[in-house]
Amino acid sequence: ASNTPDNEIIDEARIDRTMRVAPRTSINYLIALFLGLLLPALYLFLKDFFNVSIIDRKDVEKLTQFPIIGQIVESSSKDPLVVINSPKSPIAESFRSVRTNIEYITQGKPKSVILVTGDSQSVGKTFNSINIASIYSLYDKKTILLGFDMRKPKLFKEFNLTNNIGLSSYLSNKEELNNIIQTSVKTPNLDIITSGPIPPNPAELIASDKCKQLFDELKKLYDYIIIDTPPLGLVTDAFLLMKYTDVNLFIVRQGITNKNIFGSIIQDLAKRNLTTSIIIKGITAGSGYGYRYGSYKYGYGYAYGYGNYGKYGYGTGYYGNSYYGEQDKKKSRRRIKKTKHN
Repeated sequence: ASNTPDNEIIDEARIDRTMRVAPRTSINYLIALFLGLLLPALYLFLKDFFNVSIIDRKDVEKLTQFPIIGQIVESSSKDPLVVINSPKSPIAESFRSVRTNIEYITQGKPKSVILVTGDSQSVGKTFNSINIASIYSLYDKKTILLGFDMRKPKLFKEFNLTNNIGLSSYLSNKEELNNIIQTSVKTPNLDIITSGPIPPNPAELIASDKCKQLFDELKKLYDYIIIDTPPLGLVTDAFLLMKYTDVNLFIVRQGITNKNIFGSIIQDLAKRNLTTSIIIKGITAGSGYGYRYGSYKYGYGYAYGYGNYGKYGYGTGYYGNSYYGEQDKKKSRRRIKKTKHN
């Protein structure tokens, strides 16, 4: 009895009757597909929801009805005088496009006062002011650039000029106008007035009658007056200067300009019955025609979107050796290094 088994085979296992219970492939594929779509969509939604900076052109268009008159190509060069030193570069063509659009705004007026501002620091106000003034001077127009950012002056550094006297000296009745005008050695048609010593009351100096006298005298001497101002999001200096201007330019920089601050400033301008035009800075040149703004490509622009055609000789010479020539040299050096290494 102890040798008798306590189990009994009722039905022997046969391979032709087997059926897989797990893993269930179809269910796993459905779960993977669902997660593969859901997680990226959730990531993109949260990224856009928590993003507070302007990334796309549409972000600007949603916040304002003011026109976008220019898109400035992002330059790898740190040279602030890019229009003067590289007049055939893509970024110089961007500023030529801005100049053309400004002419439409002013309806061909022979003389204009143009103010450049932004919402905060690091958006490129001074950079754009310098190159807009430069593009007019290359256009054989007598131009003067005013450094009205008297709180944090840096215009004089870009031109290697002195800042011992300037606008603050003139507005406080310490210097005459002829004494504060400095001539640029880069181009014969461009003069500069730096900010001068930092005053304790820049807003009061700008609001004084002496400031009106300054513009009245400069309009007799120059065709174009370009004003570099402090950020509108921080101080009111630019608001005070807008009563003297014909065109106001607001610089928006991709990834830097804050949506909320930008929207608030635009509303404030509308309440004051002031107008402005938008310039988007930070567009990176892409391959093919057109230009790239962030991760989105637009198929239009003004003669600065030939991209990689330059290496085949199509764009070489059109933009000058300062752009594609240097890029080709770098690529050639990289190919030589790889060959030696191999």
